[in-house]
Amino acid sequence: MLIILVFSLVIASIFLILYRKNKDSILLLGLCTSLMLEICGVMLFIAKKGGISQEVLSFLYFSMDIYRRMQYFLITLSQLGYLIAMGRTLFPFFLLRIAMNYSMLSGIRKSKVLVKLSHVIPAAALIVYFPPIYRLIVHNGAAWQEMIANINMIWINLYLLISGILLMIEYFSVTISFLKRQFRQTIIFLLSISAIYLIYYHQDPGQVYLFYGYSIAWNRGIGYLQINPSLTSYILLVIVNVICAVLGFFSLFKYTRGDYEVAMEDVVMERKFDTVRVGVSMFVHSMKNQLLANKVIYKRIDQIYSQPELDTVKLKECIDALRTTNDTMLTRIEELYRSVKSNSITMMPVNIQEIIDTTLDRFHNKFPDVGVCIQNEEVSMVLADKDHLCEAIYNLLINAEEAVIAAERGEEGQVCLRCRNERLYTLIEVSDNGLGMSKSQIKKIFDPFYSSKNSNYNWGMGLYYVREVVKSHLGKMRVESIEGKGSKFYILIPKYE
Repeated sequence: MLIILVFSLVIASIFLILYRKNKDSILLLGLCTSLMLEICGVMLFIAKKGGISQEVLSFLYFSMDIYRRMQYFLITLSQLGYLIAMGRTLFPFFLLRIAMNYSMLSGIRKSKVLVKLSHVIPAAALIVYFPPIYRLIVHNGAAWQEMIANINMIWINLYLLISGILLMIEYFSVTISFLKRQFRQTIIFLLSISAIYLIYYHQDPGQVYLFYGYSIAWNRGIGYLQINPSLTSYILLVIVNVICAVLGFFSLFKYTRGDYEVAMEDVVMERKFDTVRVGVSMFVHSMKNQLLANKVIYKRIDQIYSQPELDTVKLKECIDALRTTNDTMLTRIEELYRSVKSNSITMMPVNIQEIIDTTLDRFHNKFPDVGVCIQNEEVSMVLADKDHLCEAIYNLLINAEEAVIAAERGEEGQVCLRCRNERLYTLIEVSDNGLGMSKSQIKKIFDPFYSSKNSNYNWGMGLYYVREVVKSHLGKMRVESIEGKGSKFYILIPKYE
């Protein structure tokens, strides 16, 4: 059962690589593979060693048939011992590399020397445990066996401890809720499979190599299975293994599914871009209707002027109607133009504070009486197209204010703009306490031509445009919303260093 669950972890990590081809995915695959190597090696050794109670055999192998198949599996002690050595050595190495890759501590992340040094000890351990070399070293006496075993346990425990500390530091340093949830899945996965590793990592390869020798009298591995604990202890062992394996599998599955869904969203959005092309015909049709409406209004104006007495009230009504239709056409043209122009991005280093200031000036020109809650922490330079990024943030601020107005919050209405550094990104957060959105609305808000507002004045291209701009900046965009309470939009732009 345990082998099946660990094998499932490897399969899940392979799927992760297929949808997210980056360093993190490769390291996770290496971590799962190393654990599977160790578990397979330990299971084979236990089967070949024999002398294990029926309870343990039932837990490890399901049935005596599986046990006998593994007992007579054709593999030499040298091969079996090195299989365990590889799994036992590579697991803490990959775990530390994952922790270092996640770490935002400048002394660790930017130090190539530390990364290279992390390879040295595991490589040396694999060399020392290579069967011919190991037998040559321990030929001089059991003291060498003991020393090699102790040194390996020290560095393995040290790697595990450092990894745990780095991961915990990063977890508690993350402040964005959706990033924290994603990172929590990673933490649960790593802790779960590490717990499985800790149950079996005491197995020293030297005990396998010298199994038939009399010089190895020390207990370095499965000797703890030779005792006769109670049935309750065995049940507890089963529960711990199963819980850890299941938690590890489902957390990795959830993590992989999340990446898959993001990838599928991009595919769907690319398809929906075709809708924009279809929207050109809608645009032409709409402009035609607006121009026809204007033509009717002009006729009414001619009729008013042809009357003996000029009716100024009706004339003003016609002028207002012309102004409304013209404003509507200009708004629609501008939205459609921005959506097309968003594909043309020219990026250069710019201080994010400069972008925020420019955007706020424009916002206050439209809403001079509206105050925006500003919370800017230490921010950095970003590689950005200033005009497009300003336009994107401006769109979010406008939407936030309109949501507050629609909710009739009055003086309690609030629009907030926060900017801070978050790991590798500069975070721009726009929040409001307006109407909020349902889950079904959240799934549609980035679709072109979708809008919850009056479609006669709004084409629903604003958020689509924002998403395209953020995507063009190699950034991420997320939204959190509670219906009736408000919304939060997050823009994450890679820091420029």
